[in-house]
Amino acid sequence: MKRNLKNILFTLLHLIGFVILFFIIRNLDWDAFLRAFKTFPAWKYGVGLLILLLVYLSKSYRWHILNRAFMIHTTWKDAFIFYLSAGFLSVITPGRLGEFAKIYFLRKKYDTDMASSTSSVILDRIWDVLVLSSIAGISLIVLLFSQMNLPAVVLIGLLFILSLSVILFPGILFVPLLFFVKKRFSFHESLERIFLLWKQNRFKNFFAAFTISLLAFLSLAFIPFLFSLGNGYPITYPAGIASISISNILSFIPITIAGFGTRELVFTEVWARFGYPGEIALSVSIAYFMVTYLGSLLIGGIVYATQLRKFYRIREIGRVRAP
Repeated sequence: MKRNLKNILFTLLHLIGFVILFFIIRNLDWDAFLRAFKTFPAWKYGVGLLILLLVYLSKSYRWHILNRAFMIHTTWKDAFIFYLSAGFLSVITPGRLGEFAKIYFLRKKYDTDMASSTSSVILDRIWDVLVLSSIAGISLIVLLFSQMNLPAVVLIGLLFILSLSVILFPGILFVPLLFFVKKRFSFHESLERIFLLWKQNRFKNFFAAFTISLLAFLSLAFIPFLFSLGNGYPITYPAGIASISISNILSFIPITIAGFGTRELVFTEVWARFGYPGEIALSVSIAYFMVTYLGSLLIGGIVYATQLRKFYRIREIGRVRAP
């Protein structure tokens, strides 16, 4: 009964995104939307996929160098394959299975302990949150002059401060955890070792990780700008940066499936301030979704099927849980 209730609440919560999407498209001029969507040539999707591949390549290198701080000696090739496969699994499964998959891959291939693998994956995600929150915060401050919400700026600013603090001062995260697990002696010992490793290496790859994260995001934000070219409206690259950073921050809130609703809301609201009609903004949003989500499905699926499927089954990966 308790599990069924939890599943029902989980489903209802994620349906909020589709409710938001309904209110966005209910007055949409579908003819204008289709005309705009049909203007996107095939080469833009090809370039978008190439950019997506470069983003995965750079993020996997960041994860590769972060692993060294936890004495996990991955190769860049393995990190790249794991990252692509995890992206594929995130698309086809609920509950962020892709992040658990990276933990699973590390444990199976490199015989790492659960605490080290989990910490590595968490720190990698924190870097994404740090860069996203900083850029989203700057975007909202700029857009504040267009009557954006001040509490949203404060909230994202706090998220940035928290992410940066966890990276620089890991005791914020580890000290409470160590207190709550003090009776689980083996786990407490492993977590304490990770805390020491993290603290000793917190500055070692700081600038490299930040630079890689920033360049990866700026590359990703170029995709909507690419699709906007040639539509005859005064869109700018900063509009792409603002829309992607804010919509990706909202994706951390569990009210949407694959970003539906929140992504379209951000695109239509942000791009309207640059003179874009809702139909045009929505067409670019859908094209961006096709490149990033369907691209991850295509590229990651091919890599998983050809490189990992015979060694790592989805059902086995699904049993992995963070400590």
